[in-house]
Amino acid sequence: MKHLSDKHFQEIHCTPSNTLILNFNYTQTAKQLYARDADEIIDIHGALNTERNPIIFGYGDELDDDYKRIEKLQDNDFLENIKSVRYHETGNYRQLLGFIESEPYQVITMGHSCGNSDRTLLNTLFEHCNCISVKVYYHQREDGTDDYSQLIRNLSRNFNDKAAMRDKVVNKEYCLPLVPIAEQDIQEES
Repeated sequence: MKHLSDKHFQEIHCTPSNTLILNFNYTQTAKQLYARDADEIIDIHGALNTERNPIIFGYGDELDDDYKRIEKLQDNDFLENIKSVRYHETGNYRQLLGFIESEPYQVITMGHSCGNSDRTLLNTLFEHCNCISVKVYYHQREDGTDDYSQLIRNLSRNFNDKAAMRDKVVNKEYCLPLVPIAEQDIQEES
């Protein structure tokens, strides 16, 4: 505990050597708000106004029984907007795999619903042997309620291994609202 209060110790032993921002948005918001100079950013679903990184819309839940039925139709038109097929149009997915293979990492979600539209990709991130934890930043409402529980329920669907989910998902007491509402503001409205 003594070492954890030492800033030099924190910088050397508690700060990640690499940060990857996996941006699911098509804009530069993540870069503008969160990125530092040394941070790596992957716009996994493409970026606005960029031919070399086209926008990917579509379905991303290959773990669902409906996907298996789509494949069995033997009609390539139905696979046109499957995210995993479209990921091959750029090197973004390979770059992501290189990052998660390189060393242990923590996933921090900010503004992502963790819904099924990205289930296959999120499953790859969450169940990877190098993933040590998944921490969510949740939405705090003005009435004092929040969507932490909803996010965790969505997140649970991305795990096939429920024991890993219970082990890796960070408890609410160690998570924070994405944009905290001051306690005083909540009490004044009550």
